[in-house]
Amino acid sequence: MRISRKFFVSAGAIGLTAAALPATSNAQSSPPATLHFHVLEPSEFDRAGMMRILETSKRNKQVFQSVSPLTVGGVASVYLHMQNSLNAFEFSLNQGPGSLATLAVMTGPSIVFALPDSLWQKYKFGDAFKLAPTNVYYTAKSLRRTASPDDPDGIYQDWSAQAVLHRGGAFMVCHNAMTAVAGLIAQGAGLQPHDVLSDFEHNILPGFHVVPAGVAATQLAIQHGWSPYTII
Repeated sequence: MRISRKFFVSAGAIGLTAAALPATSNAQSSPPATLHFHVLEPSEFDRAGMMRILETSKRNKQVFQSVSPLTVGGVASVYLHMQNSLNAFEFSLNQGPGSLATLAVMTGPSIVFALPDSLWQKYKFGDAFKLAPTNVYYTAKSLRRTASPDDPDGIYQDWSAQAVLHRGGAFMVCHNAMTAVAGLIAQGAGLQPHDVLSDFEHNILPGFHVVPAGVAATQLAIQHGWSPYTII
């Protein structure tokens, strides 16, 4: 199965709500007529886990909104930004380890960062977004805390999801965006949207929490004192 980059790029208009799917002259890029956003009930996601993250007692709290799976120099931009902010608070501002709480809310096509290698290979995410063939952005090369934050072999210079998680960071994944991306994939590949979405739902990587809507999670974060930082 092969999905074109043009097909996925059109999905970039999913944006923060995952609802604004673009209509173009290319039928393949048109939203599926049967696209339906199931509204999750409290029993269908870990609401308590979501609130535990949002209700942290830390004074410094920053939420990163990631829409597209952007990379900078071969690393995921969202993880790079989170690590840079953590490093600045811990070392440059001399506030110590754990002084900053970080949270990334994955909406739009960036939800692919929450999926394992097997699905990257199955649905060709690398080709679609000009990314690596597999989700190399998740696995840490080093979780070792060293004396120097400039040590290239230490955790402070590791731009992976696992490194962020190891330092107390958190990730939330928009279920609406998962639904939209699954629907677009299904339409382009002749599959059933429900089957693709189920594939996503049952293969979320450790450390990622599925939430009903990324927009709602971001709003709740702001209401709980988190400062937003948008990564388009």
